[in-house]
Amino acid sequence: MNTNLPPILDFNNETNKGTLFDTRDGQSYPVVKIGKQIWLAENFRYLPSIEKGDPYENSMIPDNSYLDLHYGRLYNWNTANNIAPDGWRLPSSEDFIELRNFIINDNNLSGDKDVGSYLKSVNGWKPWKGIVNNDKYGFNAKPVGCYTEGTDIGISSNLSNFWSSSINKFYNWKLLYDIEDLANYACPSGFLSTMFSVRLIKN
Repeated sequence: MNTNLPPILDFNNETNKGTLFDTRDGQSYPVVKIGKQIWLAENFRYLPSIEKGDPYENSMIPDNSYLDLHYGRLYNWNTANNIAPDGWRLPSSEDFIELRNFIINDNNLSGDKDVGSYLKSVNGWKPWKGIVNNDKYGFNAKPVGCYTEGTDIGISSNLSNFWSSSINKFYNWKLLYDIEDLANYACPSGFLSTMFSVRLIKN
């Protein structure tokens, strides 16, 4: 695999969907345009080459082919900010706010409390009191959970966490099974070693 080649984006402007091919490792990801933004429609799973003492060591979950393929890899905040292919980046809090506002306006919602239902995958989430996830835009957010040192690596049906690049605002944007909002959380600096999912956005 030629890691010096730029990523390849095959995008259909009529369907607002396409595919990103990461030339660094040969992985392909569906992409979707929501409003004016182009997002990955899967969680990122790039694995940098790691050697003992490397700054990426202990910064992501160990290799697990099944979990990686279906749910993506989990990264700490520093790694999440440095693994995007050329032309892509970790979204800022402003990017998540733009996404949330577009869904509110596009669906004539009275507020943000129903936004999450339009982003969550149809299947996989723990049922809760009539909440129906429709994944209208193909964002396909699956419930993954997070990883902290000393815990088992597994999949949670309760929540999905996404890093943002906004170090002075909200690091973490979250979807929960029992809340229909796309919520933001300010993480103390000590939580930056926690591992969350990554959704990249096109520059």
